[in-house]
Amino acid sequence: MGFDEARVAHHDVAVVATAALSTVSVVFPGLAAGSLAVQASDDFGVSEGSYGWALGTFFLAAALTSVAGGRLAQRLGPRRQLSYGLVGAAAVQLSIAFVVPSFGWMLVALALAGVVNSGVQTAVNLALSQAELPRLGLAVATKQSAMPAAAMLGGLAVPAVALTLGWRWAYAMGALVGLVGFACVRAFIIDRPITAASKVSVVESTSRALAAATAVSMLFAFSSGAINAWTVSSGVDAGLSEGAAGLFLGLAAGMGILFRLAAGARVDASKAPPFRMAAQLYLIGIVGFVLLSARVAPLHAGATVLAFAGGWIWPVFTNFAIVNANPRSAGAATGMTQMGVYVGVFSAPVITGGIIDRWGYQTMWLVVAGVAMCAAAIAVAVSPSFPRTG
Repeated sequence: MGFDEARVAHHDVAVVATAALSTVSVVFPGLAAGSLAVQASDDFGVSEGSYGWALGTFFLAAALTSVAGGRLAQRLGPRRQLSYGLVGAAAVQLSIAFVVPSFGWMLVALALAGVVNSGVQTAVNLALSQAELPRLGLAVATKQSAMPAAAMLGGLAVPAVALTLGWRWAYAMGALVGLVGFACVRAFIIDRPITAASKVSVVESTSRALAAATAVSMLFAFSSGAINAWTVSSGVDAGLSEGAAGLFLGLAAGMGILFRLAAGARVDASKAPPFRMAAQLYLIGIVGFVLLSARVAPLHAGATVLAFAGGWIWPVFTNFAIVNANPRSAGAATGMTQMGVYVGVFSAPVITGGIIDRWGYQTMWLVVAGVAMCAAAIAVAVSPSFPRTG
């Protein structure tokens, strides 16, 4: 490999790493609301079921602004939008750490964090598309690994931060990550010249295909969102200590990262329709959901790994499918499908929190498994609309 080729390769790695770090920075505030639910709900004096609105508010705000965020990224360019978003994410988390006095204000802060998240996520997708990376699948997988990475940080924050310094300090840690991400964006993300072609805000996929993909993403995200919201609380209910439940969430999220990276390498090498691949691997997560319904502490620990590792693989395939099919309008296209993801993850803690309060965790996990099976079946039906084109 020559000097110029090595320099390009190193820059590609830096772009992908920056994309992943940026995603971690903006997803962490929402996912931490789930992993820190036991401590935060007690501090604010609300039930854990009611605290489901914290995570729900984050994703509702993201859903309402996702399409606009995607179109804005097409016009501003990813570098500017990422810079604004990461500074905003750090500011919101510092406010949670040191200012927010009540549960109501916590919801306001998480709503703002959700708006920032939607803008950054679409800008990241556009940045990866513009970078013309040789292994797009692995790049998308690395970026999507940020979701379990953020959940892993949230899980590890329970014994390391929440039970020692207090849960608010976890958000101070998240703000620091956001500022590091900002520095990386300024160093490694370069906008292409903004031309009429680069401002495309109408996606290249058919509206029917994209609507179907959005619906599938919503159902996938509903089931997976329950993992983020209730894994720690469910573990405590099953008999695990708070610290152990957080550690198992961290382990499960770490396995989720490995599974996503392996999935990215697989999607680069395969010609199979990405949505079909997503449905096939999601079966692992469904097994985990069913096993979580058994309220036995040792089984719960293993089931957490299965549910998280298998239940959050699908975004690698769905995001690859959308970006691959819409190379010029990746920001706008993923803004639409991400709206489905946010609706699913928003509704998950709200609906499942109500189920927990009325019927308990066992019933909740069985409902989640049922929704997951429906999602996998519909994904198979949608897959012909998004074949491999590269």
